[in-house]
Amino acid sequence: MNRKNAFGRVLLIVSLTATLCLSIDIIYGYLTKERSWNEQMRTSLVGVLEDSMEKRGKEDVYIVSHSYSRRDFKDDSPKIVTMDVGEGPKEYIVPAYKHYNNIAENPTERLFDSVILEEQPLAADSLNMLWDRLLVKNGISSTGNIRVSVTDLSENISMTYAKDTRYLPLSDSLFSYYIGYRCEVEVTAFASPFSYWRSMTLWDWMEIFFLLLSVVFFFWIWTVYNRRSVDACGHDNFGSVAAEEEESVVVLKETVSRIYQLGDDVLFDSTDRLLKKGNQIKSLLPQVSALLLGLLEADGHCMSISDICLLLWPDGSGRSERVHTVVGRLRSSLAEMSAQISIVSGNSKYQLKIAHSIEEKTPLDDVLQN
Repeated sequence: MNRKNAFGRVLLIVSLTATLCLSIDIIYGYLTKERSWNEQMRTSLVGVLEDSMEKRGKEDVYIVSHSYSRRDFKDDSPKIVTMDVGEGPKEYIVPAYKHYNNIAENPTERLFDSVILEEQPLAADSLNMLWDRLLVKNGISSTGNIRVSVTDLSENISMTYAKDTRYLPLSDSLFSYYIGYRCEVEVTAFASPFSYWRSMTLWDWMEIFFLLLSVVFFFWIWTVYNRRSVDACGHDNFGSVAAEEEESVVVLKETVSRIYQLGDDVLFDSTDRLLKKGNQIKSLLPQVSALLLGLLEADGHCMSISDICLLLWPDGSGRSERVHTVVGRLRSSLAEMSAQISIVSGNSKYQLKIAHSIEEKTPLDDVLQN
């Protein structure tokens, strides 16, 4: 491997590594921002609920956790609470997800919340206005809507939205919190999907720019490296050409049927892709036949690797490895017909040679008759 190829491979590895590292960092940044966005949305809503309850006369509101995240479920069995509704005690079933997402911890606080909200119910539009203000203060640009659902003692549900439901974001509800002894008040927040582009900083834009730059650089290096590999020297793979002098191949004059005489007794029919020696006939593959014909018609019966690639693969898909494969097949076919015919290589070129060629040409018709 020469120095240019080695340097090209190093550049390929460096550009690929940079592309992967930048991609991983951008994806990690996106996931981190999304988690932070969800957490801030929750924190803001709980803060609004806390302020609203304090304004209604409650001094302390115990939140689910210090981070205001949803409380972990201890078990999924429903809870049963009992209330005296004037007709004697009545049991109410509270689902586990409501029980563990109530903003108050103990039953006394929840009962106190029920009494307060019975006299001063929550207004969805007021909550939404306070929520929007807090989001803007925290640097979050998002469109939200709040729904307040109340379940009365007869278990009838009434719902109010802060905004027209036609403007409800397409996403599902972001989260819900519950208030009251029976968890009868449900506050659900809806928000537009997280937008990474709106939350991007200058550094994020720079990372994307460098990612695109590294991708372009990688493909440019890849193209240049492949072009050089096509013209790579075959000398390292096949060794030096034998020093002894050999006479050039002698080709009989071409007729309309495109039959060539190689040496004393080998004929090549380029039309039918056949090698003939007496009664022995060898069929050639299309690319092998095209290569032999190209060598016969080339100046000095010599072709470079790049010329062979252009001849056999006009679409540009040729590589030195593919050339070596076709040359190997041609060598094998010629060796089966005559040990005097060979293909020598050196300096990124291949030449067709015959060790002992005829000195006098026999007319093709006479040769075919024999």
